[in-house]
Amino acid sequence: MKLRDSEIYRYAGFKGNTPDRETVAKTEELKKEATSAVTPLFISREADFVCPDGNTVVIDGVKFRSQKLSKLLSRADKVLLFAATLGVESDRILRKYSVSDSSKYVLAQAVLTEMIENCCDSVLGELLKKYQKSGYSFLPRYSPGYGDLPLEYQREFFSLMDITKRIGVTLNGDCLMTPSKSVTAFIGITREALDCPVPCELCDKTDCQFRRN
Repeated sequence: MKLRDSEIYRYAGFKGNTPDRETVAKTEELKKEATSAVTPLFISREADFVCPDGNTVVIDGVKFRSQKLSKLLSRADKVLLFAATLGVESDRILRKYSVSDSSKYVLAQAVLTEMIENCCDSVLGELLKKYQKSGYSFLPRYSPGYGDLPLEYQREFFSLMDITKRIGVTLNGDCLMTPSKSVTAFIGITREALDCPVPCELCDKTDCQFRRN
């Protein structure tokens, strides 16, 4: 897995500033530690859906109220439900540095965020190749907690995928996932000819520190 330093430092809040030698050294140590300790897991499921109005998506009778998700999937023929996690070892790494080295903890958060994003991109890239043989493309990922889709819809998403049983990810009372470096997403499957869409294009949060320009 090739982790991108530019993304790691973006997640760590460097905002284009060059990290010093100590930061670079710590980052390299963390990349090696995470790569050797973490085993990513993922599951996916293709599903039919309906958009009965401009604000609702229904999958297997489960309703998700979101104008943006409805608008995105209006371009799709089917939807791919996707979940991925770095597993319990990623949280162990974070716990260790949260008490022993605050600067390394920030970098560990960034390294593991890049790792889960890299994992999602890699897995979805391989899945996309299979769909492209049948003339399909993927729309951008859209997840509970993005835009106008409340995080509380994680419960409904989990019910459609049996996520806890299959890859060990759980939800707490606030709908936050454990392990923390986990992702759930809707991905539209479309026959439209696409450029290279990115999720930021669907987000109104222009002041987000992670936004790609």
